[in-house]
Amino acid sequence: MSGCVGVFLRANIPQIHTILQTLANTLSPYKLIFESNNPYGFDGKSLEEIERECDFLISLGGDGTLISTLGKIHSLPILGINAGRLGFLTGIVISEIESFLPLSNQHKIEKHSMLSVYLDDRFISHCLNEVVISKKSLPTMTQIEARIDGKALNHYRCDGLIVATPTGSTAYNISAGGSVVYPYCRNILLTPLAPHSLTQRAMVLSDEVELEFEVLGDSKIIIDGQREFGFKPSEVLKVRFEKQYAQLIYPKNRDYFEVLREKFHWGEQ
Repeated sequence: MSGCVGVFLRANIPQIHTILQTLANTLSPYKLIFESNNPYGFDGKSLEEIERECDFLISLGGDGTLISTLGKIHSLPILGINAGRLGFLTGIVISEIESFLPLSNQHKIEKHSMLSVYLDDRFISHCLNEVVISKKSLPTMTQIEARIDGKALNHYRCDGLIVATPTGSTAYNISAGGSVVYPYCRNILLTPLAPHSLTQRAMVLSDEVELEFEVLGDSKIIIDGQREFGFKPSEVLKVRFEKQYAQLIYPKNRDYFEVLREKFHWGEQ
C-alpha cells in the first residue's frame, strides 16, 4: 500500500473544508492528493502522478463527478461519495464517511463494463453510460447508417441514437424509453431518440459485437453527457467492448434493486 488516495471534487460543495478534514482524519495515515487545477485551488498533482502513487480514488460530488473522474483515470478503484442530487452510481453519502472508511472487509469492488469509442479508427474515449449520436441543429433530424460486425443493421431517421452500457441503461437511456438492464449483464443497448417510424425500436445486443455508424449530415457525438465531438458524413464511428472496466467501491451490503426502488420511487402508491 502506497498510503495515498486521490481526491476529485465537484465545485461549490457546502462545508467542503469540514468534509475534507473528516476524510483526512478518517483515512489517516493515508495522504490525500488532489488533482491540479481543482475547483478550490488546493495544491495538486498531475493525473499521471495520481495514477502512479495512489491506491484508490475518491470522487466527492454526484454521478457527474464520478463519471468525470473515470474519464481521467479508470485504472484505479473509485469510491463515489454523494454530495449531489441523485447519486445513483455513488457508494455512500457524506454522513457515512466515518462509518465506512478506512476500507476494510465491509466493502466490495464491482466492475462495470466500459465501451471504447473510435472515430475513423482513432480512439477518442471510454464510455461508462452512453454514446449519443445527435443532430447538430435543432430544426432537423439526423439519418444514421448502423452496421453490426460489418453488416447492415438499420437506417435510423431520428433526433439521435443512444448506444448504452447496462450501467447506462438507467441514465439517458431510460428517459428515452429504453429498457433497464442489470448492470453486470454483457450487453450493448441501442435506443433511438424520437424516431420517425414506429418500427425503429430499442434493441439489446451482445457486447461481443462491433458497431459502426455513419451519418448523412453533420452531427455530433456526446459521451457520458460530458465530452462532445463533431461527426461528419465522411467519418466512421466505431463502438465496441474491449474488456475495459470501471472499478466502483460499494458497501458490501449494497443491493442494486433496493437502489432502483429508492432512486426511482418504484412501488410507491
